[in-house]
Amino acid sequence: SERLFMEMADAMAADGWRDVGYEYVCIDDCWMAPTRDACGRLQPDPTRFPGGIRKLADYVHSKGLKLGIYSDVGNRTCAGFPGSYNHYELDAQTFASWGVDLLKFDGCNSGTLELLAEGYRNMSLALNRTGRSIVYSCEWPFYLRPTQQPNYTEIKQYCNHWRNFFDISDSWSSIKSILDWTAIHQDSIVKIAGPGGWNDPDMASGVTGVPISLQLVIGNFGLSWEQAVTQMAMWAIMAAPLFMSNDLRDISAEAKGLLQNKEVIAINQDPLGKQGYRITKDDNFELWERPLSGRAHAVAVLNRQEIGGPRNFTFSLTFLGNGLACNPMCSVQQVLPASRDWGLHNWVSSLSVEVNPTGTALLKV
Repeated sequence: SERLFMEMADAMAADGWRDVGYEYVCIDDCWMAPTRDACGRLQPDPTRFPGGIRKLADYVHSKGLKLGIYSDVGNRTCAGFPGSYNHYELDAQTFASWGVDLLKFDGCNSGTLELLAEGYRNMSLALNRTGRSIVYSCEWPFYLRPTQQPNYTEIKQYCNHWRNFFDISDSWSSIKSILDWTAIHQDSIVKIAGPGGWNDPDMASGVTGVPISLQLVIGNFGLSWEQAVTQMAMWAIMAAPLFMSNDLRDISAEAKGLLQNKEVIAINQDPLGKQGYRITKDDNFELWERPLSGRAHAVAVLNRQEIGGPRNFTFSLTFLGNGLACNPMCSVQQVLPASRDWGLHNWVSSLSVEVNPTGTALLKV
């Protein structure tokens, strides 16, 4: 309902979320009335959004925030509401007239893969023709992958970020599957990411009663503290868009502190815009790195073991940046699970990192 989204906007403005960079309040599927209006335009459910989307957008904007909305490339959304097929121009103009700032564009009920691709291209062009700056969030490659390799060069020409994998759920097994898929496919997806276009490792179809339905499940129920740290650290390494799927009216101080960690957000939002990748996997440990601006690197040490206690992983700094990350000297700062200065090291130094089961140590070198 519009009241729920207004309350989320209030929380984002009052509780520090906006100040650390979270700026979009995003509506997912099911916001629409079952039919278009007499002029063929999409319309919101009159009971749950009695003031209309324009009123909600104005309210969100008054809080210094932006509004995201959902539609579908096919003739029906995934939940069966009216899709945008054959209405791309009209729907883009409608969203712009409402003051929408982001469009999540799903791929259900699209018919052939040719129609899917054509629809994603057409909506991109239609959004640009409105003259309004609207972030375009696509699910194009996800719907292609069962039958063909996506052309990420083309997708980046049309989309600002694009979904690659199945819906995330509030569970450790879901986080693991996303990391595994990303590592397996990193040779094809890492090189395309950069300013203007990003790999979106996952999306969700919604959490009951929660309006923001993408990606970060920190602050819900399914992850332990170590696993929440892992999700935050790895999403920063992967240069993933940070969208929360939680209830900001009822979130723990610990989860809030993790999601608002400015050092992690700075890594995620690094202006160089390069996506990180897995360097090695050994004895249930994974070592990931991400090149950052200023010749720095973010490094994640992930302990995939799920039983027992903390374990140590030792690696040479020559592993990083093709041997150049610490040549001849570098400083090492631990960012997660807690901020800590590890001092200066030379390029042949080894680091020994203690990591709890299912946890991650995030470093900046």
